[in-house]
This record gives sequence, structure tokens and C-alpha cells, in this order.
Amino acid sequence: SSIESQVKAIRALIQKLNPKATVVVPKKPKFDGFDVDKIVNTGLFDIEEAQESAGWIAELEKPHHTPETEEYGIGSFVFRNNERPFHPEQLAKIVKNFGTGLVKEISGTSNGNESKADNDDNIDLFSRVVRCKGQVWLSNADACPIDIHSAGRQLEMAPAENGTPWVAKVVEMCPNGDPASDEVNEDHALVWQTFDLTDEALEELKASNEWVGRYGDRRSEIVFIGIKMDKKRLLIELEKALLTDAEFNVDDKDRKKVWASNMSDEFFDGMPLWDLTDILEEEEEDDGVCELMEDEKN
Repeated sequence: SSIESQVKAIRALIQKLNPKATVVVPKKPKFDGFDVDKIVNTGLFDIEEAQESAGWIAELEKPHHTPETEEYGIGSFVFRNNERPFHPEQLAKIVKNFGTGLVKEISGTSNGNESKADNDDNIDLFSRVVRCKGQVWLSNADACPIDIHSAGRQLEMAPAENGTPWVAKVVEMCPNGDPASDEVNEDHALVWQTFDLTDEALEELKASNEWVGRYGDRRSEIVFIGIKMDKKRLLIELEKALLTDAEFNVDDKDRKKVWASNMSDEFFDGMPLWDLTDILEEEEEDDGVCELMEDEKN
């Protein structure tokens, strides 16, 4: 029946989001006669285990799709790019309709009878995204990666790990921070210490695939989970939301103006995230670091 099909689709979606979740389906409408002891105070939920078993982690580590999730059009994919950042205005256009197509897809009320041309023109590609999680390189947030997390229509974006900077940003502003170097600068070394950066860690990062050219460890990596997603077209649209060649290929002296000052801040209400001073916590022990960072900028 239609109801049974919807229940199976919902079950498949939940198992994609959290493969270890126990799904309990009531036998009667409106939970009539439902035994709440099956879901209340069961002691089954473990936040650490849930975080480790979440579907987005499984997709990052070894992508796979079970036959049941594919049967109901539930799938996932990963977007990765370490070549250039997202344009904040273009990314905002993409995320605004996350999850809006969820109810229609599960209930079977989406306009599946329309022609392909109509669907291409009228359906927002990203409306079928029901969850995304990862980190983004945003042009106007040059200091640090930005955590992105959506569930349904709820979206959260914030500096990753309370403002841990890109390693490349620390090196750019304080290149002589290695205490063992003959060219060590004490102020630079203080900044390295503040962000737990060592020469060994830097060399290891540079030797890996996580460090690319001029912009170092800056990158975007996002997992998307959704229903009947056109993955090929979604990846194309995500690529189009990055900075254009003209925006990206600017002189260093013009980078802040083009990448940040000229951009509309769509996510942080004007909170600056360009320099290391922007992400340092307002604590007394950081005062000296903040002062030296101001000197470095000037």
C-alpha cells in the first residue's frame, strides 16, 4: 500500500542517516496503544557511538549504498575541492532550499508525472538534500574552515572547532614560528604555540595530499544525503558556486577586498573571519598574541 511504501522509505532514510538506529513503527494510527517504554528511557542511545556510526562518516570513509536505500532513491555523495573557495552569495543560494522536497518525495506528491524538461526548470536540485555535514572553504572566511551542518531545513554554519585556523593561514602570517629554526621569531613562535603547530606537523601535512600549492590545507569537503538526488548535476552546481577565475586570480594585496570586502556576508552577520585576530578567543592569555597579530597586519 501507499502507507507501507512511505513507512519503508522513512525507515530507509533513517538507516541511511544513522545505520545503527533502532526503528520502531507503531501498528496503529496516531500512536494509539503505542508502548512508550520502547522509546523512552531505554538507555540505547550513545552520543559518541551515534557520532561515530553516522551515515556521513561512513560515506567519507568507504562509500556504499545498501539495496534498500537505493530502492527508495536514498543516496549520498561527497563534494571535495581544494582548488578555490566558495563564493558566499552563491553558496547561500544553494543551501536555502535544503530539505524542502523531503515531504513531497516521501509522500509521493512530488510532480513526478511532469516532463523531464519541466522538472529541470521547476524543481530546485537541492530541495531533496535532507542532510549535509562537513567543512567549507569560504572566500570571506580566510582565517579558518567553516563547519556546515544541515538537517531538513535547519542549517548551521560556524567556525570549525571554535575557530581553529587553517594551518596555511598561521604560516602565512607567522612563517618563522619553528622554535628549532635559526630564523625563529619569538612572536611567531608564540602564535605557533597558541595553535599547537609544530614543524613536524607542518612537514607531515605538506607531504600529504592535504596540502596543495599556494593555499595549503584550505579545502571543502561535504557529505550530502538525500532522496532522488541528481548527483551529477548537483556536483556541477557546487563547482559553479566557487569563485570564478576573475575573482580567484587576484594579487595578494587585493585578495581581501575581492574575496571578502566586496562580498555580501550571508552567514555571519558581519563577524570578520579573515585574520587570526578575528578567531582568537577574547581571553586574557591571548592579549599578547592579539597585539602581535595586529602588528603583523599593519
